[in-house]
Amino acid sequence: MSKDSGFKKVTLPKVVRVILCDFDLYTHKPDADVSIIKPVFCLMGANGLGKSTFLNTLNFAMTGGVPDPARKFQSAKDYLKDVARIDRTEDYFGGRIKEGARDTASVTVVLEWPAAVVEVERNIFEGRSVKRLIVTDKISGVVRDLTEHSSDGDALCEEYELEVIRQCKLDDFSQFVFLMHFLATFDEGRHLLMWDDEALTNALYLAFGTDPQAAKAADKLKRDMERESSRGRNVRFSARHVADRIKQLMDVLSGRDESDFASEAELKASHERLFELHQQAEGRVRTKQNELRDIDLAWADLSAALTEAQVEYRRVFSARLKTSSTVEHHPIIRSTLSEDRCAICGGNHVISSLQRKLESDHCPLCDSEIERSSAGEDINQLQMLDSEIIKIREQLGEVLRSRKRLNDELSAAEESETQAHETLRVFEEREVLSLAKVESGGSFSAIQQQIDKLERERLEFLAQSKEHYRKRDLFRDELRVYEKQLKAQYEAGALNFVPRFRELAEEFIGLPIDVELEHRTGVNDSGFGLRLRMNDQLRSTPDKLSESQRFFIDIALRMALAEFMSDSPATLLIDTPEGSLDIAYEARAGAMFAKFVDSGNVILMTANLRSSQLVIRLAEIQRLSGMQVVRMTDWTDLSDVQRSEEKLFLAAYDKIDEALGR
Repeated sequence: MSKDSGFKKVTLPKVVRVILCDFDLYTHKPDADVSIIKPVFCLMGANGLGKSTFLNTLNFAMTGGVPDPARKFQSAKDYLKDVARIDRTEDYFGGRIKEGARDTASVTVVLEWPAAVVEVERNIFEGRSVKRLIVTDKISGVVRDLTEHSSDGDALCEEYELEVIRQCKLDDFSQFVFLMHFLATFDEGRHLLMWDDEALTNALYLAFGTDPQAAKAADKLKRDMERESSRGRNVRFSARHVADRIKQLMDVLSGRDESDFASEAELKASHERLFELHQQAEGRVRTKQNELRDIDLAWADLSAALTEAQVEYRRVFSARLKTSSTVEHHPIIRSTLSEDRCAICGGNHVISSLQRKLESDHCPLCDSEIERSSAGEDINQLQMLDSEIIKIREQLGEVLRSRKRLNDELSAAEESETQAHETLRVFEEREVLSLAKVESGGSFSAIQQQIDKLERERLEFLAQSKEHYRKRDLFRDELRVYEKQLKAQYEAGALNFVPRFRELAEEFIGLPIDVELEHRTGVNDSGFGLRLRMNDQLRSTPDKLSESQRFFIDIALRMALAEFMSDSPATLLIDTPEGSLDIAYEARAGAMFAKFVDSGNVILMTANLRSSQLVIRLAEIQRLSGMQVVRMTDWTDLSDVQRSEEKLFLAAYDKIDEALGR
C-alpha cells in the first residue's frame, strides 16, 4: 500500500530480540533468548504451555503494562494509568512465576527503529520501573548506556518513554501503549477494534490525523465533554430528588397525611425506638469488631512468644549436645577406644592417651578445651521451656476458640444491624409525611420554610446542571472541529486504506467487503465508527458474523490501519484464534497473513500445536527464508495427557518442517 505524503506517519518499532531471565514458567528455558530474524515468527505449543504469556510479557517489556483482556477505552491516559498498576502486573505474573524467582525474574526487549535501537529491561514484579536501558544511534553508531548514569528505575523509565515518543513521532507515551495494546496486539482477550467505537476513534485520529497532537487534543476534549455531561446528569438527578422532597412537604401542607399512628407522640416514640435499636445494633457490630481485633493481636503476640520459646529450646538443647559426652561418642573416638587403634592414622596403644585428654576435658584431635555444662541445669531449663511452650499452645487454642466464637457473633451482629437498618428505612419511607410534620413541630410556617429552602437548593442544582451542559457544548463544538478535519482526512486516506483492507479481508472471507465511516453527532455523542458491509449487507454488530469471520476481519482491519499509519514496516502480535476456524478457512487465513507480510511487514504469532492448515499454508508461502518456527515444547514440560500423545505433536512439527522446505 502506498504511503500518502499528506499524512503525518508514525514509526512503529520492530521487535528484534526478547530475553527472559528466571522466567521459571518455562521449566526447560527459564532464560529463553529469542532473536526475531524473519518476517514471520511463530511460537508453536500445546495448550497451557505459556504462548499467550509470552506475548503479554513482551508487551509488558515494551509498555510497562499487561494488556487487559476486558480492556475498555475511555482515553489513552486513563487506560495507561489502569493497565500499568503494579498490582495488576503482580496479579498476572504471580501465578506464573514461582516465589523463589520473584526477585530475579526479568524481561528484556530490543526494539529497532530506522534511526535507533533501544534495549530495555524490566523486573517482572517492579511495575513500569526500568532496570536497564541502552540506546544505540544507528546513524552515528554512538551507544548510550543510560544505566551507567542512573540506577533510579523511575528515571530510566522516563528516559525510555521519551526515547519511544521521539522515535515513534508520537506526542505522548500513552499513545504508544494504546497502539500496542489496542491496534498491534490481537491476544487471548479477543478484543474487537472494529466494533469498539471509542478505541477505533482514537486509532483513526492517529492513523488519519495530520498530527499526533491533534489526536491527543481530541482525546482530551472527548473526555472533558463526557465528564461535563455526566456531571450535568448527576446534578439534575439531585434536583429531581429535592423536587420529590418538596412534593412530600407540600402534601403535608395540603393535609394528605395518612398515618398508621393515632397520635404524633406515638409516631415519634416508635421512630425513636427504631432509631435506638439501629444504633444499638451498630454499636454491637463495632464492639465485636474491636474484640476480634484484640483477639488477633493476642494471637500475634502468642505466636511470637511461641516462636521465641521454641528457638530458645533448640539453643539450649543444642548447647547441651556440645559436651564431652558428645565427643566420647563420636564414631572416630568410639572406634579408637574399642580397637585401641587410631581410627585416623592407624597408630596402636592409644587408649590411655585418649582417655587422659577426655578426662581433662580436652579434644583428642585439636586439644581445645571442651566446655561442660551442668546437666542438671540444662535439664531444668529445658523442662521450664517445655512447660512454657505447652502453656502457650494451650493459650493459642483458647484464642482460636474465642476467635471462632467472635466471628460467629460478629456475623450475627452484622445481620441484626442490616435488619434494624432496613426496618428503620421502611418505617421512614412509609411515614415520611407524618415525620416531616413532627419534625416541623406541626407548624405549617416551619414546613413552608423547609419548602422554600429546598426550592432554593433545587434552583441551584438546575443552575449548576445548566453550567455543566454549557461547558459540555463548548467542548463538543471544539471537538467537532477536529472531527471535521478527521472526516476529511479519512476521505482522502480511504483511497488507499479501504482497498488494502478489502484485499486482506477478502483474502480470508472470499466475499466482497467494504467499510464506511460513520460520524456520531448526537448531543452527548462524539467519535466515529466503521460500518462493515459484507456481500453488500450491513453487519452493524459482531453477532452478525461467525466467530472466525469477526476475528479475522478485525485482524485484517488492524493490518490495514497499522500499515497505513506507519512509515516503516508494521509489526503485529497475534495470538492466533485458529480454534475458531473450520478447515475451509484455515488455509485462507494463512494466505491473508502472508499477503500482509509480503508488503514488508512482520508478524509475531503464536499457534496451537496441531495439524493447522493456517500455519502450514503460511509456511508453504513463506518457506524457510521467511518464517521462523520456535517449538515451545522445548521450553517447558507437557502435561501427562499431552505426553501420552507426544507422537502427534512430533507429526505436526514434521508437517510444518516439510511445508517450510527443511
